[in-house]
This record gives sequence, C-alpha cells and structure tokens, in this order.
Amino acid sequence: MLSLNPIMNMPEVTLTFKCGVIGANGQVNPDSYKFLTWSYVAGNSTVSDTASFSHISLAQRVLSVYPHLADETTRIVYVDEENDRIAIPCDNIKETLAALRVISKGHLDEQESPIRIFIQLVSTTSAPASTGNCVGNAHHDLLCSICKAEITGFVYKCLQCDNDFTLCGRCDTAGKHSEHVVVRFVGDQLPSLSEMKQILSSQHEDHSAVETTKIKLKTCTLRVL
Repeated sequence: MLSLNPIMNMPEVTLTFKCGVIGANGQVNPDSYKFLTWSYVAGNSTVSDTASFSHISLAQRVLSVYPHLADETTRIVYVDEENDRIAIPCDNIKETLAALRVISKGHLDEQESPIRIFIQLVSTTSAPASTGNCVGNAHHDLLCSICKAEITGFVYKCLQCDNDFTLCGRCDTAGKHSEHVVVRFVGDQLPSLSEMKQILSSQHEDHSAVETTKIKLKTCTLRVL
C-alpha cells in the first residue's frame, strides 16, 4: 500500500506479510502463522543522495510480533518454488527491498497478496558426533559404566581402571573417559583383556611408548590417547 508520509512528505510503502516460525529442528510450527505489516519511506530515485529507509529493519519488525524469540538466534527466510530456504538480508534496506522485489515478482507498491516469509531458529549446538561405532550386535550382558545403556556395536574397555570399566561407542566418542587408555573390541575377544592389560603394564615405565604407539592384538585395537 502506497501513502504519503506526513512528516517527510515522501511516499511511504506498507507491505503485508504472512509469517511463520521454523524451529531449530527444521519443522514449521503450524500454529505460529501471523500477519504483519512493515513500512518504509521510498527514496526519490532522481536524487542519488536520497535513499529509501525504515525506522526498523524487517527482522526487528518480525521479532516484535514474536517477542518470545528475541533472545534466540534467528534469521528471516523465504521458501522458493524449489523448497529452498533463502535468507533475506535485513541489515541493509536496499538489499532487503531488492530481495522482496524478487520474491513479489514485481513492484512492491503494487502488492496484491501477502509476502510469505518465515523466522527460522538457528541451532547454535554442534552437530552430534558420528555414532557408527554403536552399530552392530547388541551385548545384552554389558552396560556402559557411564550412561548405563546396553552396549551395541563395539565394546570399549579401560586398561587402567582396577575395576571392570566398560564404555559404549557413544561415550567413548564423546571423550568421557579420555584420562585413561581404552581398548576397542572389534569381535568377541573380551578374554584377551587381561593380556592387553599386561602389555600396557609392561610399557608403563616408558610413558612415551604408551602415548605414541598403537598396539594391535588379535582383533582388538588399543586406542592410545
């Protein structure tokens, strides 16, 4: 909608948007859709020093409608015909308007229907580590000493703990027992654990050897930290 800004005596354009929220899991919240308007003063194209401007950015306007997301990391996106989510630049009014013109496929002051946009929550957590070492046969008689879950796939045993300290692949990958030397059992070779402890004990006096040498015994691999 085009009107005249009474203060600036310049044309003011008001755009209508249909906005929804995309969660950090990538899914759209079906109950989050809201209509909102955002206005900007259109600069005089015949005077190079006069530029379009708005008192608030598009991102700020969207956040004013979703105040509970103010402390979250978010971005404003448009979903195109190929279902790609394209970030809309909101820091620069010229870039914002250029993107909106592409989205609306025409002049913004001749808008016929709301522009569909989304505010997307951006996850700040690191991607989970690979859990491929947790794929395989389940060991129903073995529980992880850390997470207490039944172990599936590789079995990890500590060679330095006096008690029988067992880890699952997920906890080993997360480095939850990194202060000790751990052995990974590829097959059913748990009886060789005592033999491997003797190997480590015999090299205990040569600390550098323990730190830099990988020892392979039968189908077991010693992970040296």
